[in-house]
Amino acid sequence: MNVRDATVIIAHDGKRGDVMLNRCLLSIPSVCQVFVATEGDVSQARNQACEKADGKILVFLDDDAEVRDGCFEELLAPFEDPQIGVVGGVNLPFEGISLEEKVGATLLASPLTMFKSAARYERKGNIRETDESEIVGCVMAVRTLAFNQVGGFPTDIIPCEENVLINRIQQLGWKVVYNPFAVVYHRRPKVFLEYSRAIFHYGKGRGMMMRKHAGAPRMFWSPNRKWLYYVAGFIIHYLSYIAGVIWGWFKGE
Repeated sequence: MNVRDATVIIAHDGKRGDVMLNRCLLSIPSVCQVFVATEGDVSQARNQACEKADGKILVFLDDDAEVRDGCFEELLAPFEDPQIGVVGGVNLPFEGISLEEKVGATLLASPLTMFKSAARYERKGNIRETDESEIVGCVMAVRTLAFNQVGGFPTDIIPCEENVLINRIQQLGWKVVYNPFAVVYHRRPKVFLEYSRAIFHYGKGRGMMMRKHAGAPRMFWSPNRKWLYYVAGFIIHYLSYIAGVIWGWFKGE
């Protein structure tokens, strides 16, 4: 697929103003058709914008994301396979962020906190087939045909609307691909209050998704013996170390 085949849909939150939006717009290849979705809630706005789209591929971005060079080419390349319905990339933190944002970035990119979904926030592995748990809505491309077949984004759930969309597309037999070389830069929530609010918001969306949408009662990961050993070993490691430090401080000779 050529970049000219893409229509870009940007979800714009008016509360953030136009500074970040303008930076996002300037980073998009000039040959692309672009719509800024502002009317109604985010899903309704994007669905309405998609009705006007001419592109064979819909590229979804957030207004506070900045596209890195080569991102669109990487997002579109897998669509040469006619069975591909969705391609997702990675959103990395901006350079020069504050310490509070760096902590948030580290937590989001860690498998210990985000499990499989850490791949959304840091490059993990190579191009591969995946599911919604590794795809994030701020850097996501969807084949227009597949998008229309499922009726667009659901309008009864925010956030996790893109997760429901991807599940529905995958259930129709389309493939979902993760491409760690398709990169945008995106801000990170500051610890502790802003980060806690963001994670609570994501958790709420996941709970709504599990309750409202059949076939989607999946969390970020599936427990298995490897993970149980890993988590138990992590806990035992630090408990043993801390116990040793305390013993050495008070009783060691």
